[in-house]
Amino acid sequence: MLAYLLALSIFSVTASERVEQAIMSYVDANHNSENAEYQYDFRRVRWSHFPANFDSIDVLRIGKDTPLGNTIFTIGIYKDKNLIKAVPVSVGVTMLVKAVVTDIPINTGEKLKNYTITARSVTNKNSMPVVDPSALEGKQAKRYIRAGSTIYLSMFENVPVVDIGDKVDIVIEKGLIKVTAEGLARQKGGVGDIIRVVNLGSKKVIRVEIVDSVTVALK
Repeated sequence: MLAYLLALSIFSVTASERVEQAIMSYVDANHNSENAEYQYDFRRVRWSHFPANFDSIDVLRIGKDTPLGNTIFTIGIYKDKNLIKAVPVSVGVTMLVKAVVTDIPINTGEKLKNYTITARSVTNKNSMPVVDPSALEGKQAKRYIRAGSTIYLSMFENVPVVDIGDKVDIVIEKGLIKVTAEGLARQKGGVGDIIRVVNLGSKKVIRVEIVDSVTVALK
């Protein structure tokens, strides 16, 4: 009995090291992110699901388009170069990034001023903090942001160059034909924003992209 337990312990350590290395290599090869580090939690892996004898293992696929969060990795187990079993394992994956954190409060309409670059954990690709302050150039806070807050792009908006009620020139291009019409802004926005304007000629409300403070383009 003691010999069996010892053999099982040796197998588990060997299997765990190989599985962990395979998963980390797979993530690095397929989801490599510059200036970020992945961290793993393998505590949910059930080593009893692995066969006693095998030659090699490989990650066949993961259950979603990103490894972040609680992720199912399907591990292929091979013997004599033949796939003998596919084992799903649950692994917690966290990305450690160097994010922008504001040192002082930011009022609505203010730009980012004093900040620190601090390590932050990310478990959802849709909640990625700002890692490069230059991404906030030409942007202002949508709302009040407390000191010590991790900064996300969704907290900011382009500095408005067009306000509600401003008259603008609507540029419409089709091939070599370029037409300009007068418009009235129904929304405020910055360069690159999509807003609604009224075409004063046709009286229709259309969606356009802001080019500058007096020009918008129909897309």
